[in-house]
Parts: sequence; C-alpha cells; structure tokens
Amino acid sequence: MRLGTMTGVPVLLATLALLAGPIQAQDETKKKSSEASKPGSTSAPEKAARDALAGFEKGNEDWRARMEALVRLAQIGSAAAPVLLEALQDSKPATREFAAQALVLLAESTVQPALERALVDPTPGVRLYAIQALSMLGPLPRNKDNERILTTDPSIFGVRPMMAAALERTDRPSLAEMRTALAEYDLRKMDSARVGQTAPDFILTDYAGKTVRLSQFRGKTVVLRFILFDY
Repeated sequence: MRLGTMTGVPVLLATLALLAGPIQAQDETKKKSSEASKPGSTSAPEKAARDALAGFEKGNEDWRARMEALVRLAQIGSAAAPVLLEALQDSKPATREFAAQALVLLAESTVQPALERALVDPTPGVRLYAIQALSMLGPLPRNKDNERILTTDPSIFGVRPMMAAALERTDRPSLAEMRTALAEYDLRKMDSARVGQTAPDFILTDYAGKTVRLSQFRGKTVVLRFILFDY
C-alpha cells in the first residue's frame, strides 16, 4: 500500500482498527474460556447452586428460605447436582437434609450411589429424602437393607412409612414437569394466605388427572390433606 499522501494514513489506521477488533474479541473469548477451564474455577450454575445452599450452611432452616432455594435449584437444573452431592456429605445436618430433598427433583442414575449411602445417615430427614429421591428412579427393591429400614429404623413415623410407600410405588412421576412447575413458581405468591381473608386461588391435578381449582369450592368447607407421594 502506498502512503504517499496524507489521505492514505487515516485509511490505513481505519483498516488496522477493523482488523484488530475481531482479533481482540477472539483473545477475550479465549481468555474467558481459559479462566473457566482452570482448576478450581466456578461456573455460573455451580455458583448459583452454592448461593442457594448458603443459607443452610449458616443454619437458616426457615421454610420460606427452603422454598426459595428449591425454586432456584429447579431453575438451574441438572447442573446443580454435583454441588448437591457434595453438600450431601456436609458436616451440618441441615445442609445434608436439604441437599437430599433437592435431589428428589434431580434424581438420575448418576446420583443413585450417593443417595444409597445416605440411607444410613444419622439424620432422619436425610434418610427420608434419600428414599424419596431413590423412588423417583423406580420401585425400590425388597432387599435386606431396605427391609431393615422398613422394620427397625428409629424414625417410626417418618422414615419407615416412606420406605413402605417406596417399596410399593408403581408410578413414575415426570421429573421434567416437576422441575418446570417449580422453576416457574412466582415466589411473590409465597406465604400470601392470611387468617380471616379469602385463601389465594390455586390449581391442582387429582389422581384421575382432573384439574381442580380451589375457587370452585367457594362457600364450602375445604380440608386439604397432603399424603406421602401425592405429587
């Protein structure tokens, strides 16, 4: 390229700037990719999952915090499973229990061994949710270990009934539908019921697949009863 006139200088600079743009963008992309692949680096889903567990690490067992964390983990999806498996071995019972509960939504063959080990956890809530999560993969086998839990577990009104139901379970809930429903839940509606006021309307599907809305029963006495595995 001839630069005999001054007009060529701006043209050259502009050309170099255009060429440098894509190169710089590629360098930034490579840099970010390199940082993400470094040992010890934390991905966005992993960080979000750890943030959801942070409250339980601090001992916050409020049911609202539990619901908020479950919604966040449902939004993250299967990428949260490694963090939950790690939390399942935490020294704090509250963290282990919540991790087992959250794994009910993320139950898959890769987490099965960890859930089976959790069946002997000293905390009853961990054992209960581990059974529930395992049952998402299909009926539990009537082997020696499961029969022992059914007949001798110290948690007579929690773990034992859960195991009894898991051994007899024949349905296979859609985990994808459950995660979607929870991920789309509007947290602003949580804890909105007030004594003396009209109950917030909601929709549920009964065992026959029929959709029922609470407002259909306005003016009548309604009793809500939640039963094991009724989801």
